[in-house]
Amino acid sequence: MKIINALKYGFKLASLNVKLWSLLYLVNLLFAGLVVVPILYYLGDELALTKATDRLIGGFDFTLFSDFLNQNPEFLRLLSTQTLVVGILFISLYVFLTGGILTRLKNMETDLHRLGNFWIGCGKYFWRLLRLSFYFTLVHLSVAGLFLAIFSWSVKGGLEYFTSEAAIFYRAKICLFFYGFIALFFFMVHDYAKVLVVSSSRRSVFREFWGSFKFVFKNIGTTFGLYLLLFGLFVLTSILYWTLDGIIHRMGIPSLVLFLTGQVYVLLQIGFKLVNLGSVVKIMKNGVNE
Repeated sequence: MKIINALKYGFKLASLNVKLWSLLYLVNLLFAGLVVVPILYYLGDELALTKATDRLIGGFDFTLFSDFLNQNPEFLRLLSTQTLVVGILFISLYVFLTGGILTRLKNMETDLHRLGNFWIGCGKYFWRLLRLSFYFTLVHLSVAGLFLAIFSWSVKGGLEYFTSEAAIFYRAKICLFFYGFIALFFFMVHDYAKVLVVSSSRRSVFREFWGSFKFVFKNIGTTFGLYLLLFGLFVLTSILYWTLDGIIHRMGIPSLVLFLTGQVYVLLQIGFKLVNLGSVVKIMKNGVNE
């Protein structure tokens, strides 16, 4: 019942935040445009806007793409450099916006229709949330390294020890499953730590970092159950989108329809993020042990 109440509250906050929802979508669309447009112009210049461009952009053609990379090795260097820069900028932008989102969700009952507190929260909590993200990045890297070491130990000897590659692949699947489960847990704890940071006036985030672990473990049934439910909704939505995307490609429906479908998917994912953070705010505000 506590999970359902928190989920309902999250959906309520998301539905009341149409302005915030729209703002996040526009920021996402602008960022995507800044990333994709230069690549499309480069492809158009190099391929001279021939039919090959349509084959490469409209539906991925591995043979064409491989030939293109062999003839234009500088594109791979450009793409790798851009990926690194874009990744850093995206993480920074995401952390910046998170402070504003949580500030607005926290003050929903007193300030529903104004976005002023959103921009204030973006700037106020940026460096604290960035430090928090750095700490959790170290946690994720440690967990990934641990499971990589476990996998390496479990397949030590390679094909000289195992009868086939299937046995090695089976161990890889087991390690990947448990790693994904634990990584998901730490992503959840990170969300609770974000709410604690925004709720606190301290500039140091160490107490909130450890406090989130304590809170989640103390209420593991509710916190992790809610997160798994939301993650399941995310996976279900993604499966439906990729299925619809495949149908559209096979039927030869105009690219505009594919673009619009993709934008609906992006809007839904933004909504799920708001629902998730809203649910966490509800749990942290009232406490699940009341």
